Amino acid sequence: MVDDQDSWRAIGVDVQTPSAARVYDAYLGGAHNFAADREFVARAKEILPHIADVARWNRTFLRRAVHTMLDAGIDQFLDLGAGLPTAGATHELAQHHDPHARVVYVDNEPVAVAQTEQLLRDVPGTTVVRGDFLEPEEVLAAAGTREQLDFTRPIGVLAVALLHFMPGSRHPEAALERYKAALPSGSRLAISHATVDGVPEPVRTQTLEFIKSYENTQNPGFVAREELEFRRFFTGWELLDPGVTYTSEWRSDLVGVDPSDESAPENAVCFAAVAQKP
Repeated sequence: MVDDQDSWRAIGVDVQTPSAARVYDAYLGGAHNFAADREFVARAKEILPHIADVARWNRTFLRRAVHTMLDAGIDQFLDLGAGLPTAGATHELAQHHDPHARVVYVDNEPVAVAQTEQLLRDVPGTTVVRGDFLEPEEVLAAAGTREQLDFTRPIGVLAVALLHFMPGSRHPEAALERYKAALPSGSRLAISHATVDGVPEPVRTQTLEFIKSYENTQNPGFVAREELEFRRFFTGWELLDPGVTYTSEWRSDLVGVDPSDESAPENAVCFAAVAQKP
């Protein structure tokens, strides 16, 4: 990626300002990021020393959520705010279980979309849509979405580490309701979201300072939400066991799916839950 900065800049990509998608990739040890993103990560680790673990636990939750959806017979997925391709991506998990599974990735970060397009070039049943979560009509009507997903059968929707980049003034719950309304009965929704509820000091203060540091990125609206606010995203749907937990402990009983190594789950500083449409 470092050698590609000039070509990315030529097509209008801001390589000097950190991007949440590229920063998340850097937390996970990926290669799809620029120097500015890595410098941000270095500062973030000074503020919240275990931030790489926080990102890893979010990834663990995604894998566990996909696993439970597959077990329920769901074979098509809409991954919103998917970010950059990393090991154990949704399509890898889904198609390992069912070679005919279909996956649509959605993101508005140009590097994430370009890299995902390259990754999926020879992978049938997958596509990436460049779109904004807050514009659900465009995402749902996109050619790639309609070609890959059958909206008469249950769909698994993932919004992992996404909604905390949207403050209340941007009304993410309204956009989410549009996605929920478009889905048939039996569909599932998985969400993880930053929080400081139940988080002890000093991690609570570190987390709030870490969130504030995003003011100088391309995603300045980062907010933590309380449990009641988080639960509202699932209004009208049935929360599945174990309900709302922290990412590191959600379905930690799943055999062979990223066993948890965290004895203090609140240090994950992110809520997680999966719900089903009645």
